[in-house]
Amino acid sequence: MTDYAQESGTGSTGPGAGTTNTVRLRPNALDPKDRQFLCSAICKCNATPSIGISGQRLKQQCVSGRLRAMDSVVDHQSPYKPEVNYDMTQDPPTPIMDSAVITKAHDWLPGWIQKYWPGGLSGYTPGVGNIRRPDVVIVNDPSLPPTQDNLKNVVELKFPPDAIDLKQQAAYEEIAGDPSKVATMGPGDCGCSDDKSQEDSETSSAPSFASQIGKLFSQGLNGYVHGTPGGMPPPPVPLPVP
Repeated sequence: MTDYAQESGTGSTGPGAGTTNTVRLRPNALDPKDRQFLCSAICKCNATPSIGISGQRLKQQCVSGRLRAMDSVVDHQSPYKPEVNYDMTQDPPTPIMDSAVITKAHDWLPGWIQKYWPGGLSGYTPGVGNIRRPDVVIVNDPSLPPTQDNLKNVVELKFPPDAIDLKQQAAYEEIAGDPSKVATMGPGDCGCSDDKSQEDSETSSAPSFASQIGKLFSQGLNGYVHGTPGGMPPPPVPLPVP
């Protein structure tokens, strides 16, 4: 499959056991609330990742899937947006969003390239950084798209043995518009345990992902999004599939 965004990190390892070394470029700049929320998904996926067809442990894809499921549950108005592609030829870089839902990332990048890129797919050169895809962007106002003026943080996830790509890091700083808004984090930043039974417990260091979704609703995510004091009553929340 063609990797149109040309991201270097996969967040996957072989079937063997991994480690939980801290991998980051600078001190974690996230708010404690955001750090705790992302850590709940990171720790879950570090212990019980998605498994690829060849037995790969797809930890990064697991996190993206869980955040995407949550975003869908809240009508694409979660503050945490996984894998939004950015057109780096624009100044500032522009998020590639669904034409009908401005807060939803475009589902099929090749289709967007074919329709909007000069010359379509044949005119697009992969591997030169024209499009970048951060693992997670955090927005200030979830009712608006993740444009630079609405970005709180750009987060790169690194599960060992993934290495930091300095060109990628520079691109994320360009997307954020401020290097201090870019954070790199992994299991070592979250105190994750490799013990599945410990990680699955509600008494683990980071609250469970499902309970965090519930808290977003109970704290009035709709009110947070729309600027009203209480928000609407929360709908039932399904547990995202790992």
